[in-house]
Amino acid sequence: MTITQGPGPTARVLEVHRIKSPALDDVELYLRDTEPEVRAAALKVLTGEARKGGAPHGTGDTLAWALADEHEDVRRVAADALRGLPELFLGDDGVAALQLAAARGRDAFVRETAADLLEILVRGAAELYAQGLQEDEPHVRIQAVLGLVALRAVAEVAAAADDPSREVRVAVAEGLARLPRPASLDALEVLLADHDPVVRMAALDTAAELGVPPQLEGRVITSTAHTGWQVRRRAVLALAAAGPEVAVEPLVRALRDRTVDVRRAAVQALEQWAGDHPEVVTALTEALTDPDPGVRTQVRWALA
Repeated sequence: MTITQGPGPTARVLEVHRIKSPALDDVELYLRDTEPEVRAAALKVLTGEARKGGAPHGTGDTLAWALADEHEDVRRVAADALRGLPELFLGDDGVAALQLAAARGRDAFVRETAADLLEILVRGAAELYAQGLQEDEPHVRIQAVLGLVALRAVAEVAAAADDPSREVRVAVAEGLARLPRPASLDALEVLLADHDPVVRMAALDTAAELGVPPQLEGRVITSTAHTGWQVRRRAVLALAAAGPEVAVEPLVRALRDRTVDVRRAAVQALEQWAGDHPEVVTALTEALTDPDPGVRTQVRWALA
């Protein structure tokens, strides 16, 4: 609903300024007014209350959405208010408005204001999550890691790579797949040498998801000789994501692994290079004598 009848714009501006201790409902009609000076006046009233410490609930979200107003003066009032009141609470709705304004704002000052505020929010949230990494309960630290991953806080996530809890280190290993490189690779390199096989397997999965970057190749290859067959198998599968110049030699060795599951994984990984790498064809042909019938069948499919 908008105000389309009654007093003129100047009178409506005076009306909104006369509202004492307004709730958001008290100024809603003015915020929807057809005249930009009335909408701007309503925003100024809310801003004034916020500066006095009496901002009605939803003020931050309202100002954030006003960044998308069709009139430049209204957008400017909203941007100036948000910059001057960074402590205003913003709910999910307000954050969504800032994200939209940062990406598609009509003016440079709107986009810059929204981007700056988002950065402040992210920094504050990252500090809270980083504090969560110091909590005693592992499940709290896991939630902190997940939050930091969502915020793309690489340094804070990497700092948890030596957490005493296996579950936390697994969360770190999994989260590093979604964080920018190369900063995330240093932490992942550490986790690829973790003493706990479960953590190492999670790190191997992430290395595979990242395509086994050169920095991680040595750790992944080393894991193909791990004492635990589950780790060896996961390392072999990870090498399928690497280039043949890195992967073929250790995968050929894995065809002679004492555990059948590892040999099957090696066949699976090598199959992609059977058509253009003679050494792969030779190794798979020799594997036709494998004692396990399942491996032999898999090799025949790979060579077909």
